[in-house]
This record gives sequence, C-alpha cells and structure tokens, in this order.
Amino acid sequence: MPKSQKDCPYRKRYNRDDIEAALEAISNGMSKKKASVMFKVPRPTLQFRLSNKFKKSSLGPDTYLTKEEEEVLVQWIIESYRKGFPRRKDDIQISVKDFLDKAPRSNPFPQNKPGDCWYRNFLRRHPVLTHRTTEAVTAASANISEDDIKKWFL
Repeated sequence: MPKSQKDCPYRKRYNRDDIEAALEAISNGMSKKKASVMFKVPRPTLQFRLSNKFKKSSLGPDTYLTKEEEEVLVQWIIESYRKGFPRRKDDIQISVKDFLDKAPRSNPFPQNKPGDCWYRNFLRRHPVLTHRTTEAVTAASANISEDDIKKWFL
C-alpha cells in the first residue's frame, strides 16, 4: 500500500481515462516513467497493466453479451421509450432470447432466456435505464377534457 500521511487516507488521483492515455503514450514510444509523471498514474500500476498478469478492468464475471451488444439493447430501449412504447422486463428478456437464438453461444440461461438476476444486473450496469411501474388509468379518467380540469380549479 502506498505511503500516506497520518490522518490522511490514500485516495487515487487518477481514473481509467488517465491510465488508458498513459498506456497509449507508452505504446507510442514514451517511457513508463515519463508517462507516469505526465498522466499522474503510479509507475507500478502502468507496469502491471502492461504485464501478462492483467486480464480485465471490470469486477465480477464476464457478461454474456458484449459491451457493443448491450449498448445496442440500451439504445433500442431508449428509442422505444421516446416513441411512446416503453419496454417491459419481459420484452427485454425476450429480445435477448431472440438474439441468443440467432447467434448461439454458451450461456447459463434456460432456453436462452435470461432471468431476473440478469435483468437487475443489466440495469445496474446501465444506470441511464430505470425500472418503473405503470399506474393504471381508468376509462373514466382517460375521458376527462380540458374544460373539466378548468372547472375543477375554479
């Protein structure tokens, strides 16, 4: 662990973009030491990222869809919502099932349909999406006119 001053906890002063920029500079011929100073990323961190020991930069097991495939799914959900057709949990699960049926690969889903746990983790990975519950509107509520609303407030 890095040396820290008393009563001053250690905090990283760099982020993933800084690491990627430093690694890009190193691949273009810059020394590790110079890249470390320039991008404010510790040199041992850069050395580890360049070694064969580094596998991936995200926590947890690998996802069953690639990042690009999940991003296409997210954009489809957002566009459907904008057009007035919000997607339910079942719609998303069925679309993933259809995709996995057309492009088979190994996955733990029964009949290629992801479950509730996958859905919750998908929403966690994409915070731009939220799970909302709809409110039932009765036929009487749907038939109220603008004049009725104005009368209510007079």
